[in-house]
Amino acid sequence: MDDDQILSLLEQRNERALVEIRSKYGKSCRTIAYNLLGNTLDADEVVSDALMQTWNAIPPAHPENLFAFLASLTKRISVNRYKYEHAMKRGGVSDCAAALDELSECIPSRLDVEQKVEQRQLTEAINRFLAKQPPEARSILVQRYFMLHSVHEIADAYQISESKVKVTLHRMRKKLRKFLEQEEWI
Repeated sequence: MDDDQILSLLEQRNERALVEIRSKYGKSCRTIAYNLLGNTLDADEVVSDALMQTWNAIPPAHPENLFAFLASLTKRISVNRYKYEHAMKRGGVSDCAAALDELSECIPSRLDVEQKVEQRQLTEAINRFLAKQPPEARSILVQRYFMLHSVHEIADAYQISESKVKVTLHRMRKKLRKFLEQEEWI
């Protein structure tokens, strides 16, 4: 079933839409949540929460890209759960925290609700940047900072060294920062 049909079912308040979403995107959303939380049970719960929030948001929302909408919800719910569970634990830095920290150098940190328009414009700018990058470098950046895969996982997936992944990420962050400075985001 394609996304338009699923959105139509959601707008009709047909619960079959949730079954279709889970079968089509459940594994990807679970991967995002697991990479953030490191716990299968928590990841499954986050996916269920994302489905519930999707049910409550559509309608009135009508996302252009259903997977991007679900992935964004999943990531936000996972980050909130991670922060909640680790609020009292100030120990070591997880791989997820390290990834988000690395990216913080080149992404503005203003995420207030009233700035959704700015956030959308920033997203469009980042998409323009990514469209101009070599496919492998673009994919490595997306795997690290959107899917939150570890450097080791990316290296294994592309059958390259971890050093090459780290160098590529470093160069891409520098390019992204320069691009965002030129676009007057930084």
